[in-house]
Amino acid sequence: MISELWSAFPQMIVQKINGLLDDAEPNPARAFQIYKACQAENLWNETFEKFSQHLQGYFSLSRHERRKSHFDRALSRPMSMEIYEKFHLTFRSALVNNRTLLDIASWAHHLVRVGYKTTCPVASEDVFTKTLQYITNPPHFEKDENIDLDDFCSAWTKTVNKLFGKTYDDEFNKLLKEIHSLNLQIKEAEVKVHDGQFFPTIYLTQTEIDWTIAVRTAAVDYKPIPKFPLSRGPKKQRLCTLYSTIGLYALVLTAKDAVLLKHRETLRDKILEQCDSLLRDKAA
Repeated sequence: MISELWSAFPQMIVQKINGLLDDAEPNPARAFQIYKACQAENLWNETFEKFSQHLQGYFSLSRHERRKSHFDRALSRPMSMEIYEKFHLTFRSALVNNRTLLDIASWAHHLVRVGYKTTCPVASEDVFTKTLQYITNPPHFEKDENIDLDDFCSAWTKTVNKLFGKTYDDEFNKLLKEIHSLNLQIKEAEVKVHDGQFFPTIYLTQTEIDWTIAVRTAAVDYKPIPKFPLSRGPKKQRLCTLYSTIGLYALVLTAKDAVLLKHRETLRDKILEQCDSLLRDKAA
């Protein structure tokens, strides 16, 4: 269980970092910029405080549910696309949820500690917190969105050098090498799937469709995931991937270790994402 989660660390840490923007709000400077833009176009004539409440309501929606029309209803007429583009947030214009950031730092610390089996201070919760703070409050010369593994490792290295100098260079370099190796394995696996097994449309039997729907419903309701209807298990690659994720999820649900329990929501989200993808691409 831990080894499989550790193998996915490079991919998961990047997803979690970029996901911080999904729940972010405009920082005060960006919020005021949007307010002034709407004022200049005579779209809004009331206070900034009231405008901020509408902004908060808009960004409280999940990212995929947000529509320009949701905010247009608060204005005297629909805003231009030029103004609406300012609603796109990067780490330079966003105010991220600090509690979520701390949760990611805690998750990273525990997974590196248990998965890589190290107690080196370079992987402490404090170091990960400072690394994430650097990424989410980027200096002028750093990227402010679409963070990849190299960006994370670069910020991590700068944080470690600032805190410890070269004290832990040997251990840290070995850890970075392991993480890059894991990332290479993930990319190689993706290439194999793309070249030989993945198709934009997957042909599912009605039994497989019914099971996928049942899995998704159970995950949404936090109920036990139903077993695959055939004893031999699924054979199609994307169903096998879902089946594997369900196995990890089942292990986490029965675990007593607090570290493992932290992964419940991540795995549940992955199950929902995989089910949605299957049902979207299916051809019966």
